Amino acid sequence: MRAPSGTAAAVSQLNTAPAGPGEADHLMRAMRAVLVRHRPASAAEALQVLRRGYPDIPLSMRIAALCAAGK
Repeated sequence: MRAPSGTAAAVSQLNTAPAGPGEADHLMRAMRAVLVRHRPASAAEALQVLRRGYPDIPLSMRIAALCAAGK
């Protein structure tokens, strides 16, 4: 399976966890946008989408993006 479109550039720029709060906010917004575009049917599917698109980002950040997208 391919990573969500539009995430390759973001992932290539962020090879590790975000260094600062501004970078973390930007990353969270990007991950939430991916979830809005893909409209996963379950939390497990959403985490799979985020893992494919952001493999170097810690699980805790992907979960935070999932929780924030649900608000």
